[in-house]
Amino acid sequence: MHHPGLPGFCFSRKEHPIDNHQLTPILITGGATLTALLLLRQSPRSPAPTPPSTFTAANLTDRFISAIPELTQELNLELATATFNETFTRKSDLTTCWGLVDLGTSIVQVQVPVTYRYHLCLRDPWHLELRERRLVVHAPGIRPSLPPAIHTDQLQCLTVRGWGRGSTSAMLTELQQSLTPTLNQYAGDTRHQALVRPQCRASVAEFVQLWLEREGQAHITDIRVVFSDETQKQLTTQSQP
Repeated sequence: MHHPGLPGFCFSRKEHPIDNHQLTPILITGGATLTALLLLRQSPRSPAPTPPSTFTAANLTDRFISAIPELTQELNLELATATFNETFTRKSDLTTCWGLVDLGTSIVQVQVPVTYRYHLCLRDPWHLELRERRLVVHAPGIRPSLPPAIHTDQLQCLTVRGWGRGSTSAMLTELQQSLTPTLNQYAGDTRHQALVRPQCRASVAEFVQLWLEREGQAHITDIRVVFSDETQKQLTTQSQP
């Protein structure tokens, strides 16, 4: 491009997208909805008119699905809350004289804690099967709850101006404005979900265990959870007792 104040000089600017993204886990916990549901263990279930019947392959899934409204009136089951320290870096190069003179690289960086929440939709398909003493739960896929919460009160910025460059304020503003749509995308990526998946699995197992206790089947404690969005590689590498 030609600079309006310097006729005859050709400037070349190279703008990089977010070319460096780092995340550091701070805290991963179970979902608030599930925590509230587990308090139901303190209140006994209303006595059934008949003793609980034995689970069969034909009625196991239907009995679980029909009991969900008794456990919660929510449409979604919150599985995990995770706070990560997210760091984003963007840089811009500028040269002149057809690339012969380097006017320097400007760099802006934003670091901010972000809290993500993950859930599943209770109305999505479930399938339960009892394999000897193990209950295998095929649960709906994990979904991010959008948008994630950006802790702007803890936001930190770093700017480096190239030696022949102007202010970096416009670059920094652009980077900050891109945070929400970028974090919405990152909430559903495999890297973030891989960090919360073990907690999500534990939360579903707790939810199913709560149902088993209310059905008089507390002796079933070996529960394996398989999410519908998991790949074969994820299922192969997950550790099971």
